[in-house]
Amino acid sequence: MQAPLFTVFTPTYNRAHTIHRVYESLCAQTLRDFEWVVVDDGSTDGTEELITRWAKTSDFPIRYFKQTHSGKHVAHNLALREARGKFFLPLDSDDACVPLALERMSYYWETIPDCDWAHYSGVA
Repeated sequence: MQAPLFTVFTPTYNRAHTIHRVYESLCAQTLRDFEWVVVDDGSTDGTEELITRWAKTSDFPIRYFKQTHSGKHVAHNLALREARGKFFLPLDSDDACVPLALERMSYYWETIPDCDWAHYSGVA
């Protein structure tokens, strides 16, 4: 299996009431070459069941990891170890992005001449 272009990462802790914003905005993306990595920092509010349900029906890969309550910085480190994408895009559990977000980021990265890529760490 080829690695996705983007790993979209969402750290979460008891945010079942807001994380749907991220999911819905990812469902609407025009560029489909991404995975969604969710690191749950020990939620007790049904977040795990929600993500598991979405993972069964989604047309993009959703990878869910649950850790004991250790903090957002630990969740970031776990996600970075698990990320398969060329690019890493953090979206908090109450964030959303416009449908063209990933497509536009990819487009602007591709407008940078190959010989200049070493001077960039990403685009925003």
